[in-house]
Amino acid sequence: MSTRVVEDSTVHWISGAWKEPEGNRDRHCVEADTGILFLEIPFDHAVSHRPGTRFGPSAILAALDGFSLYCTDKRTDLGRLRLRRFGEIEVTNDIHATYRHITETVAGLAPGETPVFLGGDHSITDPILRGLLRRHPDRMLGLIVFDAHFDSRIPVPGKEHSGHWMHTVAEVFDHRHSVQLGIDAPIYSGAYMELAEAAGIMVRTPWDIRRAGLAATVAETIRHAVEPTDAVHVSIDIDCLSAGFAPGTSVPNPAGLTLWDVADAVFEIARSAAHASLDIVEVSPPLDSNGLTAQSAAHLAMNFLAGRAARLQPAFSKADPAA
Repeated sequence: MSTRVVEDSTVHWISGAWKEPEGNRDRHCVEADTGILFLEIPFDHAVSHRPGTRFGPSAILAALDGFSLYCTDKRTDLGRLRLRRFGEIEVTNDIHATYRHITETVAGLAPGETPVFLGGDHSITDPILRGLLRRHPDRMLGLIVFDAHFDSRIPVPGKEHSGHWMHTVAEVFDHRHSVQLGIDAPIYSGAYMELAEAAGIMVRTPWDIRRAGLAATVAETIRHAVEPTDAVHVSIDIDCLSAGFAPGTSVPNPAGLTLWDVADAVFEIARSAAHASLDIVEVSPPLDSNGLTAQSAAHLAMNFLAGRAARLQPAFSKADPAA
C-alpha cells in the first residue's frame, strides 16, 4: 500500500483508475487507442545470474499505484486511458511449457488493447514477440530494446537462460527493424556487434548516444523501427540503467544510461507509433534498495502511458510546449 504525501481532490491516482477487477477479460468496445492492459509474468527460472525477478511485477505495480494520473514531466493527463489488469500469466517450472503458454495468452488478447508486460527475466520477450506476431499477422513489427546486453548467445539445451532470446526469436522475427540501445556489458567479443549489425539491428552504446545526443538517437531509432513498420514493441531490461537508478537487478550496470534519457526516449517512441506494446523486465525486489528499482521501472511505464495519451492530444500541443 502506497503512502501518499498529499490528499487533494484535484489529484486522481492510478490506484483508483483500474477499470475492471484483475482477470476480467471483458471485451466491451472502448475509445480507440485508449485501452492499456497490464499483464504480470512472474517468471525467473531463466535468469542468468541472481534470481528474484519473479517478484518484479507486483513491486512495479505497487510503485505505479502511488503515482497520479498526471505525468507532470511531460505535461500529459493519463485520464483518458482505460487501464486494466489482466493479472498473472501462469508460469511453471517447465520453461518451454511456460513460454508456450505466454505465446498463446498474448496471441489471444483482445485486438484493441495495448499490452504492457511486467516481468520476470528477459527470456520472456521471445514468447511475447511470438504471441504478438500471431495476434496481428497482418502487421510488420518493429523492435526497440533498451539493454546493456546483446542477449544473442547460442543456447545450450538444458542450460537455457535470459541471454539468448534475441538469437532464438530470429527463428520467427526479422531483425531488420530492430534497435538495441544501451549495449555496454564488458562480456562480449567484436563478433557479437558484427553479427547484430549484419542482421540489420541498429546498435547504439551509451557512448554512441552521448556523442550523437539523445534527440538525434531517438529520431534515428524511430526512422529505423517505427516509420517502416505497422507496430513497435519496446523491451526494457532495467539493467540498461546505471546502477544508481537500478541496483535491484541480476547484473547491476555501473555505467548504464540515465533514467531520464530512457524515460524521454520511451515517451517519444510511444507517442510516435501507431500501435505499440511494452515489456519491462529484470526488476528484482530482493536485490533492491528501498524499492528504488521498482520506482524507476514505474516511471518508465508511466512515460510509455504518457506517450500513448499524448497521441490523443491534437498535434501533441499539451504534451510538448515546443511542438
